[in-house]
This record gives sequence, structure tokens and C-alpha cells, in this order.
Amino acid sequence: AEAVTDNFEVARFRSTVESLPDSRAPIIAYNSGNLGKHSAFLNPILTLVSPRLVSQDNEKQRQTGLLADSATRALYASFVFDPMKLYVFGANVGYSLSPAMHNSALEVCGVPHRYEPYSTNSLQQVRHLIQDPNFAGASIGLPFKVEFITLTDSLSPHAQAIGAINTLIPIRHLNDDGTVPTGAASFFREVNRAGPVLALYGENTDWIGIRACIRRGLSPANAVRPATCGLVIGAGGMARAAVYALLQVGVSNIAIYNRTVENGKKLADHFTQLLQKREFEGLGAGVKTKFEVFPTLHHDWQSEFRLPSIIISCIPTHPIGDVPSPEFRLPESWLENQTGGVIVELGYKTLNTPLLQQAMEHASRGWIAMDGLDLLPNQGFAQFELFTGKRAPRKTMRKAIFENYPDQYGRSNPEELRRRLQTMLE
Repeated sequence: AEAVTDNFEVARFRSTVESLPDSRAPIIAYNSGNLGKHSAFLNPILTLVSPRLVSQDNEKQRQTGLLADSATRALYASFVFDPMKLYVFGANVGYSLSPAMHNSALEVCGVPHRYEPYSTNSLQQVRHLIQDPNFAGASIGLPFKVEFITLTDSLSPHAQAIGAINTLIPIRHLNDDGTVPTGAASFFREVNRAGPVLALYGENTDWIGIRACIRRGLSPANAVRPATCGLVIGAGGMARAAVYALLQVGVSNIAIYNRTVENGKKLADHFTQLLQKREFEGLGAGVKTKFEVFPTLHHDWQSEFRLPSIIISCIPTHPIGDVPSPEFRLPESWLENQTGGVIVELGYKTLNTPLLQQAMEHASRGWIAMDGLDLLPNQGFAQFELFTGKRAPRKTMRKAIFENYPDQYGRSNPEELRRRLQTMLE
């Protein structure tokens, strides 16, 4: 561009083409050069941008290059998009690392949203927040992953299968028949724009994080086979996501242990019925999947299934109110799989749980210990992209988790976890 007004010519050209009959092809049109940046950041598709300056001394790039975060900030400064509000809802989310993770991602992407923790005892206390014109979405924590479904107007196929959600998305544009859009282009049409909330969409990304832990933790010797057994401890919303993750990786023998046996049976029944539906018959082994609910922790592994190589604990690892932490350990004989496996403790408020200690004690047998700090970023990546429509900056989000994780005295301890962070970034 030789003058700022050249950008207006580009806008008129785009408008003219889009007004032609049957014009459906996306238009890529913008000026280059320093004066052309205005048309570049307003171009909606395939604008050439740089993630960062190659060199601070490169004067030519500084004058002509358009940085990705600068382009995003310009869209908000020009009132194309609006600063929005994000939350994590739960009974006690003051310790949550989600705000640090998401706010760091928002900052590096140039998005001026804010993500805040909001502890609540009931759904009624958050209704005014989710109806706010600037509400952009929320993470759902314990114990509301199942209960929050009652607030939604539509669920993703994953959330329908699991029967629990961890992500709430406001919908500000509906199809002509009043239904919630499902295609990506329509779904993200009003993302990052304030306005009346017409519907609420529920998604579950917990299973994505659990699946990532399973894949990373299993050695080739423990690759999933027809006889592979997965053990799920618990029967709540996270346990539902754990079973779904096991099905996604092809496990066809799933054992469940829960203190309240009836809830364990309800969990097994839920997925037994689900796999009989035509739309889910291709999930895992389908109707051939076997479930077994253990009423007690017998000293010996008393099951027709082979010993588990995947163990996922979905119970709290810390005290909740007057309820003490469970201090859960498995019978030693349950860890006698010849090639070990992976033990995933989904909580992260406490990292030295008895179960994780037990896993580390059996490391020589091939057992790998993983915890909520392994799960959190993987489910968070998917959430961030739903909230903003932008690709998640994964390294930034992982780094924020480790730099903000407090030790048992409430102090941040990045030095203690630096080696682990480096391993995850490589």
C-alpha cells in the first residue's frame, strides 16, 4: 500500500466479490507493506503473519512484518472483537491451575479475555454469569460435571456418550430452525463477540487428557490388545471420561472399583447401554466390550480379566470439607502384570499420593506414574480452542502450569518441577 486509503479499496473489492450471485469461495485480499497492515489484519483468511520477530535488529521486518499477536490485538482495538469473561466453576476451585494456564495462553495470543476461578455450591449462583453478554465460556469442575448438563441446550457427541461435561460454551447464533450449529464455520461465527446468549453448548475434553496420558504412559510391551484390561477407580464424572478414554484407545475389558458399589454398576450400565446404540457401535470393541464391577478390594485379583496394565484413579486426592483424603492404595497383587503399565492419578492438588508412591515403588517392574499435571494441559488445549477459535499455544500453557504449581506450603516451586517441564517440552 502506498496510502492508507488503499486499504479501503481492498475492502470495497472484497465486498463487491462477496455480493456476486453464488459467490461462496473465500476471498484472500490485503495490501502488503507497513501501510497495508490495516487491510492485512482485517483479512479473514490466510493472512501472512510471523509468530515473532526473527531479530530485534531487523528493521525491515519490524516495519513491514505483521506479528500474529499484534494482528489479534488490532482486531480488538478496532472493536471487531470484544474482551470477554471466562471462568472455572466448582465447589472449591481456588487452587485450580486453569486460570494461570488459560490466562498465559490468552496473553501470548493477544486476546484480552480474562479467566477467573468462581467457587459455588449450586448452579443457581452462576446463572447471572453465564447469561452475561460478555460470557465466553467456562470450565466445569467437581462436583458439577454431570449436574451442569441440565443447563445446556446441546451436547457434543463426546459429552453425550460420557454423560458429563467439563466445558460450557455460549452460543450467540442459531440455525434457522433454532438448533445449535454443529459445523466449525457456523459454530465459531460469533466467538469473541459480545451479545445475548441464545443457547449453551456442553463439551467434554477430560477424556482427551486421559487418553493422552494412556498413550504417553504405555510402553510398546503394553500396547493395547484384545486381552488388555483397564481399571477405573471411582464412578463420578471423571470416571465416565476415563471409561470413554479407555474405549477410545481400544480397551475391551474394563474393571471398575468404587466405594459405593451401586454407583459403579450405574457407570457400567451406562456404557453397556451406550455401546448398543448404532451411533456408538464402532466405539472400542462395541457390544463385545466387557465390564466388571468389584464390590471390594480383595487381596488377590479375582477376575476373569487379566491383570490391568492401565489404572486410572478418579477419586479426590485431598480433603474436601470434613471428608479426609482417601489415602487410596491398591492391593499389591493387583500390580503384578509382568510388563507393568501406567497408573494415572487424575487429581493434582496432591502429587505424592499413596497410589502414586505405590506406582513409583513398582517402577522397576515397568509401572509409569502420571498425574493431573499430565492431564490438565491436554484437556486445556481443546478448551482454549473452543473458547477462542484460536490454536492453543501448547508450550506456553504447559510452562504456566509448572511455574504456578504450589508446593505443600503454598509456595511456587518451578525449580522442583523444572526437569519435568523440560521433558514435556522436548
